[in-house]
Amino acid sequence: MKSYLGLVSAYAKAHRKKNQLTVVCIAISVMLVTAIFGLADMSIKAQIKEYIRQRGNFHAVITDISDSTAGQINSRKDVNASSFLGLIEDTTYQGKRLLIQSSTEEFAGQMNLVVTEGRYPAAEREALLDRQGLEQFGIPIGGAIEVAFRNGEIRQFTITGTYRDFSSLKGSDAHGLMLSAEGMRALPAGLSQEYYYLQFKSGVNINRALSEIKAEYALSENQVAPNTMLLGLMGQSKDSTMLGVYLMAGILFILVTTAGTFMIASSFNMSILERTQFFGLLRCLGATKKQIKRYIRLEGLQYCLKGIPLGLLAGCVILWTAIFSLNMLNSQYLPEMPMFQISWPGLAAGAAIGFLVVMPASRSPAKRATRISPQAAVTGNINDTNHQRLDRASNTKMFHVDTAMGLRHAFSNKKSMTLIAGSFALSIILFLSFTVLITFMGHALKPLKPYAPDISVQGAQDSVLIDRSIVEDIKTLPHIKYIAGRMFYPDLPATDKQGPGRAALISYDEPQFKWAKELLVSGSIENVQNGNGVLIDYDHAEEFNGKIGDTITLDIAGKPHALQVAGIVSSVPFDAEDGGWIIVCSEHTFTTLTGISDYTILDLQVDQDISEQVRSLITPEMQLLDKQQSNSEIRTSYYAMAVFVYGFLLVIALVALINILNTVNASVSSRMSNYGVMRAVGMSGNQLRKMVTAEAAAYAVTGSIAGGILGLLLHRFFFGLLITSNWGQLWQPPLAVFIVIISAVILTTFIAVIFPTKKMTKMSIVNVVNAG
Repeated sequence: MKSYLGLVSAYAKAHRKKNQLTVVCIAISVMLVTAIFGLADMSIKAQIKEYIRQRGNFHAVITDISDSTAGQINSRKDVNASSFLGLIEDTTYQGKRLLIQSSTEEFAGQMNLVVTEGRYPAAEREALLDRQGLEQFGIPIGGAIEVAFRNGEIRQFTITGTYRDFSSLKGSDAHGLMLSAEGMRALPAGLSQEYYYLQFKSGVNINRALSEIKAEYALSENQVAPNTMLLGLMGQSKDSTMLGVYLMAGILFILVTTAGTFMIASSFNMSILERTQFFGLLRCLGATKKQIKRYIRLEGLQYCLKGIPLGLLAGCVILWTAIFSLNMLNSQYLPEMPMFQISWPGLAAGAAIGFLVVMPASRSPAKRATRISPQAAVTGNINDTNHQRLDRASNTKMFHVDTAMGLRHAFSNKKSMTLIAGSFALSIILFLSFTVLITFMGHALKPLKPYAPDISVQGAQDSVLIDRSIVEDIKTLPHIKYIAGRMFYPDLPATDKQGPGRAALISYDEPQFKWAKELLVSGSIENVQNGNGVLIDYDHAEEFNGKIGDTITLDIAGKPHALQVAGIVSSVPFDAEDGGWIIVCSEHTFTTLTGISDYTILDLQVDQDISEQVRSLITPEMQLLDKQQSNSEIRTSYYAMAVFVYGFLLVIALVALINILNTVNASVSSRMSNYGVMRAVGMSGNQLRKMVTAEAAAYAVTGSIAGGILGLLLHRFFFGLLITSNWGQLWQPPLAVFIVIISAVILTTFIAVIFPTKKMTKMSIVNVVNAG
């Protein structure tokens, strides 16, 4: 050994197991930070990709500017791409709605218009038509389409190609005609409106750039509309909702960082007594305070070099597992995320936390060592430095002596109690805080309802109804999971005990009544099915003090019909005009009241695409709304975020449980020699187990109380910030989540005690005493 610093490696070899506990604690803390920051990074990237895929890659839209102004804006160094996009008022072709737009070929690609066959239009009288339009209208590529405009003019366009389907077109049974930029401008004045779309380069402060553009070209606030959602995902939005999300993210960042700090600091603090004695002995051999500090810094550096890489690797494994899960849930419409993708922000955050926390925390033993005498270090009587008052001995009046001693051990060292219990509490706070994201996700990304149709059939006009013979023909098609029909009678005069109003009468069939049973608040679904009453929604009942047994009178074709409220459901998936009432009845009741037996709309859920087969059975006066692609996109968006939100919770829960196991084990190991002395003076293994359990329970209960109170307060704050302020939902204590996490913490604590106490009771008294 050439230097006293060589003792670092020698000590590490002699106390390998105890050092492993500290390394594991550092690795867990780094893993927590790396995984959460990595998941956040990947989540934002996935959400940005999905948004761009569905809505297009643009950062702002400018209206009413000249070509020269647009050219000057495009020449800015911070602009990546820009173009005018034209939009003409909707027209019709063969009874179908036709949307006519224009763009340059380059920017059309940024807006996800991908030519799948043929080429992009170049001349004034050339255009692209969607694939379904080609098939339904029987127009080949190279053929012509004649479009009638609002002013009565008819123009013919040559179809040069087709493009990838858009869910918005398929879901509304509409079609899209895409012209070149020159084609739109060749139309008569007043038929179209052009919007200037901007995309900035990566790393640009978009809000500042837009402010500069508005000031330089004297544009009003109304002329410049930023893409709020995309800017929000990029962290550059000034929208109030996104600012709330940023604030929550900032607070959670502080909590995650603090949790990692507490885990590492508590690990160092638990070994202070043992380390203080060792450093005191070094001072007896002539080591100076400066040498002790250098020794500790080197030791802390070695801990970092072992624990941080392990934590970074473990964090990456969790991140890759989340990406793999996301890819497994992917639909064909979402680009697959590459496996083994590295999140540099996550790695940087994990490494920074490791170094910034370990190095300062490792200096605590040196300060303790300088405050004791060499004699105390040699004899091992270093507990005297705690200056504990003798009149504050263990409370044996309320507890057995073993339990009282365990509680005394826990509460005698305030710093240790604060760090360990604080580590437990922060795990609970983090878990409760992150659960708000689940509610936020449910509001921001509406999950697809179980009854959401894949295909809907309805009349192009309200007067067009679906004959039941058509329904029977559709029922014979394969791959139908369910088929449900509804009859509508809108805007009826209605009167209840509060006075007159307007209502829409809707019929349900058997599948829809099954879904209504799951939403029933009070009353009976069976009575409504049997024709003995109607259903109303909860909001209407609350607003007008409606109850079961109330009577609602509908004026149908000049005749009053009294209907009794037989059930109240929490919600109905329809909206009446001008905030009117929604009244649900059976098909028999509807036909008896109105004389109408044909359906207004038909909904189908399918396990394969049969839209063209359904279309062949309906008349030209009917619309087929194909929502299969839209439903798939909704599911993809929801699952993409859900994987990360639940991934956050899983990581926090996993790390919290591992932290509890490691903390209790380290606590027992650091007091091993003390427990050996107690066994030497007559304490049985069972008493020792009770003492250790009481000490661990003190940490768990104290941490649970503090974490529960602060966690609920923070949960309420985040809920009000993100949910109540945007959607009006009032906060309710998450009792189920609270009980589960508290129970898990306490149960894990008691499980964590089993292994070290069993190992300790099996060791000989001499070995336990000399374990330190």
